[in-house]
Amino acid sequence: MSDTLIATIGSSAHPDPTQAGREAAETAQGELSSLQPRLAIVFGSSWFNQEALLQGVHTSLGSIPIVGESTAGEILSEGPTSHSCIVVLLASHSLTFSIGMGEEIHQTPRKAGQRAAHTAMREFPGGPRAGCLLFGDGLVTGYADVVRGVQEVLGTEALIVGGMAGDDFRLLRTSQYFNGRVLTHAVVALLLGRPFKIGTGIEHGFAPISRPRQVTRAQANILYELDQQPAAAVYEEYFGHDLVQQMQQDGLTRQGIAYPLGLQGTTADQWLLRNVLSFGTDGSLRCSGEILEGAWLQLMMGSRELAIDAARRAAQQAIRSVNRVACVLLFDSVVRRRLLGPRHAAMEIASIRETIGPSIPLAGCYTYGEHAPADLASSSLERIGIQTGSILVVALGV
Repeated sequence: MSDTLIATIGSSAHPDPTQAGREAAETAQGELSSLQPRLAIVFGSSWFNQEALLQGVHTSLGSIPIVGESTAGEILSEGPTSHSCIVVLLASHSLTFSIGMGEEIHQTPRKAGQRAAHTAMREFPGGPRAGCLLFGDGLVTGYADVVRGVQEVLGTEALIVGGMAGDDFRLLRTSQYFNGRVLTHAVVALLLGRPFKIGTGIEHGFAPISRPRQVTRAQANILYELDQQPAAAVYEEYFGHDLVQQMQQDGLTRQGIAYPLGLQGTTADQWLLRNVLSFGTDGSLRCSGEILEGAWLQLMMGSRELAIDAARRAAQQAIRSVNRVACVLLFDSVVRRRLLGPRHAAMEIASIRETIGPSIPLAGCYTYGEHAPADLASSSLERIGIQTGSILVVALGV
């Protein structure tokens, strides 16, 4: 199995967190038969006591390196789930990798990204690198700076992808897993080496419905003005003053999920999505990610049909560059789950399963943000798009 990557998946919804972690790890190990796992990727429900959950996983796996994060819901091949722990084990004699972490990303996001990448680079055994998976705090609005910090160490040509940890829409605290430690306000980097490959596809399926407007005043994730007018006017124009007043009181409503803002990307048909988390009394909008002054923005509209079709396209993109896919990891925005509802969320996962085939292991989680190169077709990976409302499909293989 010198150039073969084997992946197995175990899950448990046991109400005791230690037992859930132990059962998920043992199930995944049992699927490997006599093979020894080299790396574990863990997705854990935020409803569990995180330390007890990871202790259960760590007790079963011993010294095997662990990376992962808390979720806003978990994903298995059968569809969406919750209140569960998922363990993905990777085994191969030729698998080269390293892990690193950076803390305090809410205070110094760029330095935290640099620290995570530096640590991973220092521990990397050498040879060409396939790419880097990040597991970071989904409540940090300056996450783009975390990715920039990683790029400053790994280089702008490095493939950097990942999903941001969630806490089931409580928006209080997310967790990141680094070996036996549970972190918060942190980013964990997994650096994978060749001959293995990382195939990536990211799509959202939302389409613009408004005329383009320019961001004339913004700071971090607060959008103050569009075309020198209060930013909330873009919603009042389409929904009226009364509904916007209601959205102002309720925060992230179904209208806000179905009608996010789209920042113009590098091409005419490319947008980075931003959900509006709250409305300010001054007409400002607090968004789910960074807003840059001078960018062009449009109001977007989504539908269940467009979202499911986008998931299928993302899966096609991910497996296209991998000859033999060992497993597929999904990082699916929690706002998509809200938009789709239970039945259509299951249909979305089924469409991915149909695309990749019935035998490939599949697992993942619902996230507070997703990131991948903004233009996957480009020869340069310098522009990393931080999205909300997207689905990121990551195929690992040869």
